[in-house]
Amino acid sequence: VLYSRFVCPTAAPLQPPARDLPIPGETNGLGPGDQPGPGVVALEVPSPGCIAPVPEEPNCTVSPCPADVLQEDKEGCPKINTRPGKIILFSEAGFAGQKREIWGDVPDATSWELSHTISIRVIRGGWVMYEKPRFHGRKCVLAEGDVEIDNPWAAYGQSGQPAGSRPFRIGSFKRVVQDYRTPEISLFAAENGDGARLRFTDSAEDTRTQGQALSAASIIVHSGLWLVYSKPFFDDDPYVLEPGGYPNLKAWGAKDPSICSMHPIRLGCPVVERPGEPEVLIYEAAGFQGRSFTISRDLYDLKSLSEPALATVGSLHVLGGCWVGYEKEGFRGHQYLLEEGQYQDWRQWGGYSKQLMSLRLIRTDFSDPALVLFEAMDFEEGASVELSEALPDTQLAGYGTVTHSIHVLSGVWVAYEGTNYSGEQYVLEKGVYRSCEDWGAADCRIASAQPILQLGEHNLHFVSKILLFSEPDFLGDHIAFEEDQDVLPDTFTPRSCRVRGGSWILFDGQAFAGEQHVLSEGEYPTLSAMGCLSSTTILSLKKVPVFFSEPSIFLHGLECFEGKEIELNAEVRSLQAEGFNNHVLSVRVKGGIWVLCEHGDFRGRQWLLDCTEITNWLTYSGLQHVGSLYPIRQRRIYFRIRSRQLQLYLLVPDDVEDMKAGRVVVSRLSEQSSSIWYYEEGLIKNQVAPSMSLQVIGPAGKGAKAVLWSETRMPRQSWSVDAQGHIRSQMFEDMILDVKGGRSYDRDHAVVWDMAEERPTQIWDIQVL
Repeated sequence: VLYSRFVCPTAAPLQPPARDLPIPGETNGLGPGDQPGPGVVALEVPSPGCIAPVPEEPNCTVSPCPADVLQEDKEGCPKINTRPGKIILFSEAGFAGQKREIWGDVPDATSWELSHTISIRVIRGGWVMYEKPRFHGRKCVLAEGDVEIDNPWAAYGQSGQPAGSRPFRIGSFKRVVQDYRTPEISLFAAENGDGARLRFTDSAEDTRTQGQALSAASIIVHSGLWLVYSKPFFDDDPYVLEPGGYPNLKAWGAKDPSICSMHPIRLGCPVVERPGEPEVLIYEAAGFQGRSFTISRDLYDLKSLSEPALATVGSLHVLGGCWVGYEKEGFRGHQYLLEEGQYQDWRQWGGYSKQLMSLRLIRTDFSDPALVLFEAMDFEEGASVELSEALPDTQLAGYGTVTHSIHVLSGVWVAYEGTNYSGEQYVLEKGVYRSCEDWGAADCRIASAQPILQLGEHNLHFVSKILLFSEPDFLGDHIAFEEDQDVLPDTFTPRSCRVRGGSWILFDGQAFAGEQHVLSEGEYPTLSAMGCLSSTTILSLKKVPVFFSEPSIFLHGLECFEGKEIELNAEVRSLQAEGFNNHVLSVRVKGGIWVLCEHGDFRGRQWLLDCTEITNWLTYSGLQHVGSLYPIRQRRIYFRIRSRQLQLYLLVPDDVEDMKAGRVVVSRLSEQSSSIWYYEEGLIKNQVAPSMSLQVIGPAGKGAKAVLWSETRMPRQSWSVDAQGHIRSQMFEDMILDVKGGRSYDRDHAVVWDMAEERPTQIWDIQVL
């Protein structure tokens, strides 16, 4: 039996590479089970048909030692922070068919009916899928991410049946990687943990020394899930080693002691799947036992829930949203990040004790995370570091472990007392923290930090969603919509709602008729919060359309845009308070989408207007005035731009990272170019060059080329897209984005041109992702 306290002092640890290296099949790998064979396979994403045959298992019955060899007593070490697990398994390829949610270990999954090719989305954790029940047989490693898998167990045909016709059969699932413990593996020169020892805590793509491979006669996996290769550079089929001791080669199914490369499966950043659908089930006792309560809003004090009051939370299941749990009432004491998932007792949320007395929902926008750590208090001069992605050790960025103030520029972050996301957790939302007391710490030590990401944000897809509840405070029955509804179910009357990802218009008549109530992203616990009377019944609803223009509106004192003119490009809470006469008889919206309100402070009846001209405001609204108004704010939306005539896409064919300017052409989609754009404050930007924007170079005459150029170039060149598909330059009046055409070498270049009906290449389709 091997124990983790076996250490051989005669060999210095081999230093692994400083960072993880990309490897084929990192997301998934097949490896030996408790009776493994050498012919195991790494699954490459997303090529489900590339799995090589797995040979029959040998007769060896040696199993690795129990995982409890890992539980070393490490007094004084920072607390290891855990995460809940979750897999979504689809019975068919393409993430279709029956969907199953897997939260923890599944000892027997043999009854599940699956097709030959299945789809798996690993939300959290590092998992092992076994061929047989109770965690036996051949293995398939699943790391966080999406993958489609052909039936790996059918690689060897049986009874002449074609492999592709046999359904997938899964024996069991085990969640192996469930915390941020640093992966650690020890290789020993002799069996049973004897001889020279080499220790690894990171990927090693080539362990050979002067061409000689490492030789391991026994192995201890102290923590993590490791893929071990007998060839360098992660080539060939890996052995999958879970935590435990492997006293000899048979224990991990090897015949050759050579180990030339290895890679641990790690946890990614915390994620939230449904930020706009918060719901937590709280249980009185551990293991989801005893009285239970459903929470969908902040809980200031657990004792306020019921009589008799709960002493603490025994277990909980976070169904939606990202939450922070606190040791004490009033959102004080130790903080615990609570992702969506199951927590059977206080240990699973990383508690210092059983006490959990208050819960707070994180409502901040999770996109584009950025924060700055300052060594000095109150952002005074001194060392600082700006982060936009996870950092396991602040010293890797040339910054120390002392932080006295923090500015979260965007997104949501978790800062940690220790390296590798260990120790105390501090959840940080957009805003400034002038001292460590502001983020709930007793001292100023921060050694690592990582953002909380919204699942699916990396897919760039824009989703606008509204959830309607039949009772105030988000209680009762609820229904969710992502598309316009010209009539709501007769049996459902909304009394509260949540809006996520965009703005919506609610109508008190069917087919989008009657009074309008415009709701931006947020929470509306009552009808009055939604701007409705207590007697209002919502009968239809519609999404506010996406737009690509800067806000601009003109209010006129007479009909037909005559008389006094007021030009605005930002919200006005009260026209009269700003010194204007609020008498209005005609309205022209030049850019953006606006909400005009009957009274000041955005009260009273509302009218939503996109780019339009209203020659008689009295006839349109029944009013001769406007009390207040504001432009709709739109989240960043990613899109492709396609020439309707040429059926080609506007893209950047070159790597512009180190270039002053980048070409912009039309072409077919390819992996070597970037065709994804977004609109930001009037600028059209490409995803690969966020500091550059679409600009015209040279004199702005017919055929002047449009390129990517630094956005700091003055004067600022903004654009708008009209309903006809014209992309208009706001700087050069009457100039339209076009394609040069002709037969010259640069015929595919983007240019500007005067508007001309005989040039159909001036019409573009905006394909929102």
